[in-house]
Amino acid sequence: MSKILLVDDDVDLAELLQTKLSTEGHEVHVINTGEGAFELAKQLKPEIALLDIMLPGVTGYQICRRLRRDPELYRLGILLLTALGEEPEVIHGLEQGADDYLAKPFKLEKLVEKLAALVTLVEAIERRNPVTRLPGTEAVKREINHRLARGTAIAACYIDAVGFKGYCAARGTEGQRRALEFVSGKLTQLTRSMGIYECFVAHLGGEHFVVLLNLEDHERFCNTLMQDFDQTIQSLYTPGEVSQGYITAQDRRGREQSCPIMALSIGVAHTRHRRYKSANKMFEVLAQVRQMAQPDGKSVIFIDRRHADR
Repeated sequence: MSKILLVDDDVDLAELLQTKLSTEGHEVHVINTGEGAFELAKQLKPEIALLDIMLPGVTGYQICRRLRRDPELYRLGILLLTALGEEPEVIHGLEQGADDYLAKPFKLEKLVEKLAALVTLVEAIERRNPVTRLPGTEAVKREINHRLARGTAIAACYIDAVGFKGYCAARGTEGQRRALEFVSGKLTQLTRSMGIYECFVAHLGGEHFVVLLNLEDHERFCNTLMQDFDQTIQSLYTPGEVSQGYITAQDRRGREQSCPIMALSIGVAHTRHRRYKSANKMFEVLAQVRQMAQPDGKSVIFIDRRHADR
């Protein structure tokens, strides 16, 4: 089960929660003040933090922000316990980097339910694609939320390998593996060779990837990626296929079809002109801009440049 740090100034409630969660198999450590909570977290390195918002001295909001900024602790799951169940307080808590909240008073069964969901989320974040060895959708969304909470200027690049399905249809399972390794390897190797270390590469499934970058790095990275990809993707095709510009494959009905050589469609959402409140809002924009990037033989990029709060 999980190692949990519980921060709550209600001594009786904290003792009750510690007893209940311990019977569920968790290792629970309690501190009844915000002062020293972050330092205890540094010492314990818990998987989950349960933070009361209204604490004397250091508030739960402040502890949450410090946890999210710390390179050793920022991935832990955070559940806020709040007597302020109104929407503004809840939204503010989530903007500080919390994963979820629970309004007081609450039933112990509800806490156990919330905690189980949080444990599942943390496990999903740690999961890797068996071929690309990259984290998935929940991991990159959480990373976006963390950086937004820290006030970091970021750009999310949604990358589709257009022509991937046709290549898989023509080359089979081994071809699918080769294509996935090619694209994922290109993304990870390029960030290293360009010296872009504050990045997060995720594989959403199939031909869909997201690269999260600091704002100042995204145009340089995307332009280099498109040029490099278009020059090297030909290694996955025969000279004849490269010359004609397509690969022949059969659809599900057994009909022959021509599928283009793979190229990248890149849609970018960033924080230069918009103040995003959550990763979900940023993904809404990514869903729009990726439709605008339609490659025609070469990789293409579309960057959202609209001004608005999200």
